Order: sequence, then structure tokens, then C-alpha cells
Amino acid sequence: MGIKTSREYLESLKQLKPEVYVGGEKIDDVLESKYFRISLEEMCKFYDWASDPQKEKDFAFWSPAINEKVSFWTHLRETPDDVRKLIETLKTNNARHFCSMCMITGLNVLWAVTYDIDQARGTDYHQRLKKFFQELQTNDFRYCMGVMDPKGDRSLPPGRQADPDLYLRVVERNSRGIVVNGAKMHTSDAPITHFIFTCPSGVLQEADRDYALSFAVPVDTKGIKFITRPAPGPMEPREMESPVSSHIGFVECLTVFDHVFVPWERVFMCGEWEFTENLIRYFSPYVRVCKGTCISARTDILAGAAALMADYNGTAKAGHIKSKITDMMIASEIGWGCALASVAKSVMHPSGIPIPDISISNAGLYHSRLRFIEFLGTLQEIAGGIVTTMPGESEYNNEKIRSYIEKYLKGRNDISTEDRMKLLYFIQDLTASRFSGYLMGSAICAGGTPETNRIEVSRNYNLLEKVNNVKALCSITR
Repeated sequence: MGIKTSREYLESLKQLKPEVYVGGEKIDDVLESKYFRISLEEMCKFYDWASDPQKEKDFAFWSPAINEKVSFWTHLRETPDDVRKLIETLKTNNARHFCSMCMITGLNVLWAVTYDIDQARGTDYHQRLKKFFQELQTNDFRYCMGVMDPKGDRSLPPGRQADPDLYLRVVERNSRGIVVNGAKMHTSDAPITHFIFTCPSGVLQEADRDYALSFAVPVDTKGIKFITRPAPGPMEPREMESPVSSHIGFVECLTVFDHVFVPWERVFMCGEWEFTENLIRYFSPYVRVCKGTCISARTDILAGAAALMADYNGTAKAGHIKSKITDMMIASEIGWGCALASVAKSVMHPSGIPIPDISISNAGLYHSRLRFIEFLGTLQEIAGGIVTTMPGESEYNNEKIRSYIEKYLKGRNDISTEDRMKLLYFIQDLTASRFSGYLMGSAICAGGTPETNRIEVSRNYNLLEKVNNVKALCSITR
């Protein structure tokens, strides 16, 4: 069945027994663990969207591969219009739910890379990926994309590290498959997915061919260990405080592969180091288009919160406030516009999937992510110091002192103190909490750092053409 309900998803997790550690203990059942409440709530929401009549058009698609509808998370984007619809869905839903859903494009990237390898080497990686893809679609399985390696000493390539396992690698090959050692970082929600799906994190050289590796295995495969930190919200949901992080967030994992066996049918790259350049060239625009859209949508949230806070405080007409909110609007539109332009300038790959423009996608994300960090401070400035000094929810609910809070935390006379406090708690969650640190870290590092954006723009921008244009304008012939 190509689309499952959240109940069926939870039932499917009962069949898996991943090795998970969090909060100083080993977790035998993620479904019953308090550490996974927020992440499971998030994942269930995503499952239900595909069968929600109001959201189905954005989260359910017909798949010719299995001749039935499949979910947003297992749909292959085969045209620029498909990718445009993808980022429009991200923009609309991230502006209310925060989740970036960026890594869903991993299958598109491997679709192209496996095709390249097969065409050059006569391998059958692409057919293996197709079969895996059909399995994901048929069962509505979720996967976690494991990309980033621990890396150790960043000045050294994988094979020259003091510990060779600091990048995921092949340690044994036999007739049945391969054995791998190493780890992947930042594997969001991995213990509550069905598969861990890996690929190299950078361009490799021939000496590091054992690190040119892509595969997919069930999350409870022997030897896989998830060393996990909870989502950044409270363990128990609250009524007023932490309104976002009580219900939205991912568990994050260091995923260890300790002599993990992978059958050949689930191996999609093994030693083809020269194709890692293609992988990064395809991966970069996809993840930056999605992340740029995500940051634009999150900036929209900040703009909305800033405007509402100014209204509640009676400062909405102040020139400097309007100017700061306009800056948010402009940054959001630039990020969103670059995402759309990158998709519009996509080039079709021979495998049948579009590759967005790499330079525009990176330029857009670079600009919008840095402004987003700035705007977290701007939102605090507009709200005021009360964001970090206001009484907690338990004090507000204390009948002995509530009247004082109602009296002294009043804003505009026609706005209830309770509504103003709800908004202030919301802003506190976004700018002065563990969740805000997660948002900031996500904006800076998720999908590659700002410096990677600069490198990609510098590498792909046709500067020589511009130099020659200026020579022509100046009538310089040499």
C-alpha cells in the first residue's frame, strides 16, 4: 500500500528493534520512550497529511513505478515543475510547521549518480536503487539520509586519518555483500524511520576509494547503534510556554556502523570514487534549494511574530519597527526567489530527473540564512527584554499572583494580557531557548555551511565571461 496512516506507521515500528541510546540509558522501545514523543508526533503528522483531504493534493502522488498513489516522502521528482511544486509545498507548510524536510531529495540525487556509474562502468546500481525505491513506495517506508562523516582532522583526507573509521568505509567484500565501519552525523529521526540510507559527504580521490560508498539498510541491522539526543523541546507538552518546541522537533543521532553487513542488492556505490564529484554537484543545488525555501519560510514566521508583537505593544506605526520588518520581508523574498529561479533553470539529467542551478541556489541560501540569524535578534529587540525575564507559565497559573501579572504585563489596552504572553512565550521559544539554539544551528550548518555556499558560487559563476564583457565595453582587444 503506497500510502499508510499514522497508526499503520506506528505498527510498522513495532517490527523493528533498533539499538538506541539516549538520556544515559538504552531504549528498548522508542514508541514508549518520553524522549521520542515530539519526534513521533511530528512523523505521525507527516503520514496523516497524505490522506488528509485538505492536504492530499500536496502530499500524495501517482507513481507509475507501482501503479498507485505514494506519499510526498517517496515521490520521485521527474520534471522542473515537480521540483517547483515540492518547494512550494515546503514554503507553505514550513511557514506553519518549521520542518524543512530537506533530505527527501536524496533519492533524486542517487537516482542520477547511479545512472552515471552504470553508464560508465556497466554496473547495475541504478536497477538496485529502482527496486529499493519501489520497496519504499509500496510500503510507505521512511528513510534517514546519512551524509556527514565525523571527519576527524579536517586537514587530512579520509585515508590519512589517525583512525580510518572517521569516514564511513568498506572493510570487507565478499560474494554476498560488504561489511562497513564508521559513523554518520546529524541523522535526524533515524531511530523512528525504517532505513538508514548513506552516501559520501565530499569529493574523494582514488586513494580513498573504500570511502566511496552508498547503501541502504534497515535501522535495526546488527551493528548499527544510534547515540541520540532528544528533540530540543520539553519532555511534557505545555499549554503556554514552549508552544513550538512542545510539538515540533527531531531527535538527532550519531549513527555508528560497527562491522555492519550490507547485501549487494542494497549497495548503490562501492569504490567508484570518481563519481563523488557528480554526487556533490547534484546534491548541492537540491539541498540548497530546499534549505533556502525552509529559511525563507522560517523568516516569514519571524516577520509575522514581529508584526503581531509590535501591534500588541502599540509600536506598529513606528518607522524603525516597520523598517526592520520590511528587511525581514525582503530577505525572505530573495531566498524564495532564488529557490524558484534555481528550479526554473534546471537542466535535465539523462536519468530523467532535473538538476537545479547550483550557483543561484547557493547564493540564495547564503544570503537568507545569515539574515535569519540576524532577525532572531531583531525579533527580540522588537519584543523587548521581557522575552528573557518574563514570569513562567506556572507563575501565570498561580491564582495568588496572576492578577499582578495580568496588570503589569499588559500591552495595548484592547489586547488581553494572556494573548500577549502567549505571543511572548512563542518568541521566547524561537529566540531564547534550547529550541532557538537548534534553529540557529540549523540555519548555519544544515545543508552545508555558508562557506560551502560561497565556494559553490565562486566555482560555478562565469566570471571570465563578465571580464570579457567589460573588455568589449572598453574596446580592449587583448
